[in-house]
Amino acid sequence: MEKEKKRRKLLLFGSIAAAVVVALTAIVIISYYYMNRSFSGYDVEREITREDSNNVEYLSYHGKLLKYSRDGISALDKTGNVLWNGGYEMQQPQVDICENYVTVADIGSKTCIVYDGTNPGKEIETTLPIGRTKVSADGKVAVLLHDDDSDVINIYDPFSAGEQLLVEIPSNVLDDGYAMDFDLAPDGESIVISYLVAANGTMENKVCFYNFTEVGQDQNTLVGGKSFEQKMISQIKYLDSDRVVIFTEDGFTIFKDMKKPEIQAEVTLKEEMKSIAVDDENILVVTGVAGNIDDQVVHLYTLQGKEKMTKQVTIQYSQVEMTRNEILFTGNQNCFILRKNGTEKFSFDFGKNYDCFFPTTRENQYFFLDETTIRIVKLSG
Repeated sequence: MEKEKKRRKLLLFGSIAAAVVVALTAIVIISYYYMNRSFSGYDVEREITREDSNNVEYLSYHGKLLKYSRDGISALDKTGNVLWNGGYEMQQPQVDICENYVTVADIGSKTCIVYDGTNPGKEIETTLPIGRTKVSADGKVAVLLHDDDSDVINIYDPFSAGEQLLVEIPSNVLDDGYAMDFDLAPDGESIVISYLVAANGTMENKVCFYNFTEVGQDQNTLVGGKSFEQKMISQIKYLDSDRVVIFTEDGFTIFKDMKKPEIQAEVTLKEEMKSIAVDDENILVVTGVAGNIDDQVVHLYTLQGKEKMTKQVTIQYSQVEMTRNEILFTGNQNCFILRKNGTEKFSFDFGKNYDCFFPTTRENQYFFLDETTIRIVKLSG
């Protein structure tokens, strides 16, 4: 009798265990399918008629839209409601976004305005024409100013009750070179600038690291530098407040510790670099020959420079960006979405040119803009 009871208990336990395994397997399969399914179309959930001109530009803004032109800027939600706005008169507005802060600068003029969504904007007036601006996550702004024989990058705090100008970084064109690119750390405490120096018939490309904490003050803010010799520096992007990536013509270099910069990783690519992008977890490089889509390859790296995914993509595109777990290729009449694990999520030919395709805050939902309409669409099929 006891043996029979034990046998039944074992059978019951085995049945329960088998059922649990089957259920877990089903959950894994369903989850994998859901996370990696491919979509072939879309459904329109909302349409909003655009009441603006072709001179208006749109940017992705934390799952919403940022709209700007020569006479103003505004943030819009999915229903078209204005979340905040600001007015100005600019001939060539240029926008930069970092978390809740947005800066609009009139390139070639002397005006820059910073918005945080809670006030009409804080204005900065410069003494020289503006070449470019960058904003940090705490509202500080780096402004590149051009003069005939010198450049200067000023750091401002437009929300300060006292002096707005915090730091001046001058450079003489003949001695220091032309300031080509720069990026401001998210915490506003450091900046990296690339220079192109002409000397003895050759061109040298270099980067300089500046830090505005007590460490930098002891060294007149300059805390490091590196020459890339004749390798062209294409772009500088902070990965976080303590790491920055320098893109050159044949790869990239990651530096860490903005108080005492040192190389963390170097990656050299044999193929031509066509596009680059970064987010807070990854570095993206698309390689291939210009004008040829047959040999395009997506390379995805960790912030430590380790390659984690490669994928050949034969698509025409004009822009690429990373959003959440996706790599979004847009432009011309096509849209292609590749997941960061290498699976294809969406590939579609709209049959006409369009302006923007941006993600909203919801899964599989996007803004789809053409010259007349803002559509909220959800992937399907």
